[in-house]
Amino acid sequence: MKRTNRGFAIFTEFIDGYRNEVRVQMSSSAEGRFVWVFCNPAEGSQFEKHDKTPSPHLTPAQARRVAKALLRFADGAR
Repeated sequence: MKRTNRGFAIFTEFIDGYRNEVRVQMSSSAEGRFVWVFCNPAEGSQFEKHDKTPSPHLTPAQARRVAKALLRFADGAR
C-alpha cells in the first residue's frame, strides 16, 4: 500500500472521467479513525479556473475502486 510522506495509508488514487485526481487517504486526526476522499481539479479545468473543488465523476469501475478502498479503511487497514 502506498503511503504519504508522513506515513498515512493511501488506499487508492486515480484520474476520473474529467481528468481530476481522486485519492482515498487515511486522516491524521487524533480524534479517531477517519479517511479523506480528495478530488483535486485537473490542470486547466473549469474547477481550477474558479478555485473550486470538483466532485469525482466516476465510471462504474472507478466507483468499485473507491468502494473497495473505503472498505479496506473501514475493516481496519492502517
